[in-house]
Amino acid sequence: MRSVEIKTIYKKLVEKYVNDFPRGDPLFMLNRHIRAYAWNEWKNVKEPAILDLALREGIEIPQIRELIEKGKTRKEAILEVSKNMKFQVLEAEVETWMKRRKDEASKENKKQKLEQQIKDREKTIEKLTALLSEGEITEESYKTAIKKIEKDMKDLRSGKEISVTEEKEETIEKPKTHRRSYDYAYAYAEPTKLWYLVPLLFGIIGGLIGYVGVKDEDEDMARALLFLGFFITFVGWVMLYLYILPLLF
Repeated sequence: MRSVEIKTIYKKLVEKYVNDFPRGDPLFMLNRHIRAYAWNEWKNVKEPAILDLALREGIEIPQIRELIEKGKTRKEAILEVSKNMKFQVLEAEVETWMKRRKDEASKENKKQKLEQQIKDREKTIEKLTALLSEGEITEESYKTAIKKIEKDMKDLRSGKEISVTEEKEETIEKPKTHRRSYDYAYAYAEPTKLWYLVPLLFGIIGGLIGYVGVKDEDEDMARALLFLGFFITFVGWVMLYLYILPLLF
């Protein structure tokens, strides 16, 4: 095997280790494994260790496969192929391979992310369409949301990445006769803070009314209204017992 062929195999190993160790030091891990194979299996000879590691990593080496098919053992085939072979590679070459593979991986990740964002919006359209057919949202809100989603999908297909922080939520209005919550990207408008006046004025009854009124839109606020109703009622009974009843009796 010529030096150019062993260099090609080593390049494939470099690219694979860049994929397998994206946040670490792929070249350090690769050379560490080669040294381990050389020490344990190949009497400190680097060339057959590279071929051995490549085979174990799933890299095809036709010359070795042909020898094995002719009856050679795996070790014999590796030794024969690596005979008179000298591994030489420049550090600059390795750096170039690593940078190129990292750039390719970055492009692949960006493409996958854009494709996933498009799929998420397609699912959102399906959900909104189902809600519209069930009468859970108004047609005007549906058209507004769909217009925004289609614009996002157009931007994504043109290669523009849309981050979560850049997206703006659209207000989806529901018919007044329905009160249900749904899990999708375009949220309903938040309930008004004036709901807090209900338990303040009517105690536990007002708390229950407030809880039922906003629980589908804001569960935290609903629980707060219920607690406030209990608290106001409790304070009212304490005031009645400590200050009003003594005056009457």
